[in-house]
Amino acid sequence: MGLGDLAAENVREAQAAMRDVENAAQAILKAISDVQPWLTSASWQSGEATAWIGDWQSFYQAVRSCLGSLPAAEAQVVSQVRADMEKMLHQHASQPAPS
Repeated sequence: MGLGDLAAENVREAQAAMRDVENAAQAILKAISDVQPWLTSASWQSGEATAWIGDWQSFYQAVRSCLGSLPAAEAQVVSQVRADMEKMLHQHASQPAPS
């Protein structure tokens, strides 16, 4: 396996890891959205329930915002791995061959 193959493999592994992260994020969003229909004033009634539902809605929006920013972060991770591998290949190519 040459350095170019190693670099390509590292990029593929980063892409696969970021797909795993995205799949997990989607599963979290689905689980949270499955709860949403149950969070109404018809589910239970009390001041505590109303406060809890409000807190949940705030939490849910924060989670959605965080998970919504993942695609850009995932792309940045893959881009950084690619750049690091290209830099390593360039540095290696500029070194003299061993005698």
